[in-house]
Amino acid sequence: MQSQLIISIISADKPGIIELLSKTVRAHHGNWLASNFCRMSGQFAGIVEVEVAHEYQAELTHAIQALTQNNIQLHIAIGAEAPAQECNLAKLTVVGNDKSGIINQIATKLAALKVNLLNLKSSCESAPNWGSQLFKAEATLELPIELDIDDVQEALEDIANDLVVEISLE
Repeated sequence: MQSQLIISIISADKPGIIELLSKTVRAHHGNWLASNFCRMSGQFAGIVEVEVAHEYQAELTHAIQALTQNNIQLHIAIGAEAPAQECNLAKLTVVGNDKSGIINQIATKLAALKVNLLNLKSSCESAPNWGSQLFKAEATLELPIELDIDDVQEALEDIANDLVVEISLE
């Protein structure tokens, strides 16, 4: 029987962090399934999904926790089967001048509609020819089967004007 471990890490950015983590996973019978890492404000942060046979789970967990000796902050969670439910997927894109509260207002509107954010990627970059910060976000949404995508689009358009952003949903 297999178990899934979800490992989040944060460390001062330096070469070799993924090598150290992947070597530990491999040495303790784990299989690296999926990951997402990035550098933010001089820190290297990420999350990894690892599969391991149940009889090696404690050994692998202990070995990963020992990585804190390398000034790596860790959190390990045991994965759980998500209950199967019918849903529709949609892609959300947001672009506009950066200002405080964009993610909060969109997330609040989506939560009120019982829409689940499966993944979210956002960034700020210098807007060409303007010099101000341009906010960009992309997300995959899980809509309840009974919720029409047009209703979600309408709800998001209500706040898009206040936020002065372009929001598209497909």
